Amino acid sequence: MLSAKSLQIYINLVRDQEFFDIINNQSVTSHFQPIVDMKTKGIYGYEALIRGVNKKGELIYPDELFSKSKRNDMNFRLDRLCRESALKTSAVKKIKHKVFINFLPTAIYDPHFCLASTVKWANQLEFDPKNIIFEVVETEQVKDIEHLKGILKYYREQGFKVALDDVGEGYSSLNMIIDLKPDIIKVDRKIVSNIYADELKQSVYKALYNLAKENNIKVLAEGVETPYELECIKSIGVDYVQGYYIAKPQAEPIRELDEDKL
Repeated sequence: MLSAKSLQIYINLVRDQEFFDIINNQSVTSHFQPIVDMKTKGIYGYEALIRGVNKKGELIYPDELFSKSKRNDMNFRLDRLCRESALKTSAVKKIKHKVFINFLPTAIYDPHFCLASTVKWANQLEFDPKNIIFEVVETEQVKDIEHLKGILKYYREQGFKVALDDVGEGYSSLNMIIDLKPDIIKVDRKIVSNIYADELKQSVYKALYNLAKENNIKVLAEGVETPYELECIKSIGVDYVQGYYIAKPQAEPIRELDEDKL
């Protein structure tokens, strides 16, 4: 007789077959969203965003992939696959700018072991380490800050840079900035959205910007979707900008920007 746990595993195996096929066949690719250097008005880099590809050739987006990987206890395999896909696809697309690569700190139990294949691929593909920026996502799930520090220390020892994602979301962002001292902070879309019409959001953004500047940390505003949002954050201060107003993620990286928008 099946136990409740065994039955749940069997149910997941059946209903998530498409997900297992994607993982086992490594059927993933990366799309690229440009990040603008507001000082030069040129492309600073790209965020590599994972896409699963099912047997019909349809794209499966990250939220669905990670939802299924979590309930099947496969975050480690998916997270590693995402990092390797970002590097391989960036090499195929001949990207010479910075590449932002997301990683789940909760999926990495031993940085020297779990990240070895990522470092191997970066070396084999002859990436300049300073052009790779590893982006910490889902920091609200991190219970052991010392473990996360160990991961970032390992990345930095390899010559990579580190960015902290979703800054401003939740209560732990300020502590994370102080504890981790990232090279870049990405201000969360929830703060950027309609910031021009919200004085409280402007105050929060300004406080984050000032804290970053005092500690030699660059500020990236993500999720910029309108010219009004862009003008507002420019008036306060910003180093890099990313969002649909600039460009959506695409399979083929955008090489030139519409400078009139900037």
